[in-house]
Amino acid sequence: MPKVVLHGKYSAEAWAGVAADGASSRQAAVGAMFEGLGAKLEALYMMPGSNWDFMMIVDGANAEILAAIKKAVGPTGSVTESDATVIMTPEEFDAVGGGGYSAPGQ
Repeated sequence: MPKVVLHGKYSAEAWAGVAADGASSRQAAVGAMFEGLGAKLEALYMMPGSNWDFMMIVDGANAEILAAIKKAVGPTGSVTESDATVIMTPEEFDAVGGGGYSAPGQ
């Protein structure tokens, strides 16, 4: 299944909520959101000392699920910046064909 690493930054208001309710409450809420979309939150990490506030590893995420998350979370303003990266095991990477490609000028 495809896995995605999501990084994000909280707004000041969202940080107030995390401070009041605890980061563990976010794990439960976000996990339920992903499950409702057919994906699974594999891990949530807070990232003190980083340019990002949190990182999530999501199993089974695809473009449609990422779009649904964007549409649900974006209007709240709670996440001010985010990044999504597809990750693969070495075995998954090796199983992908190289395809045909000709570099410009060759």
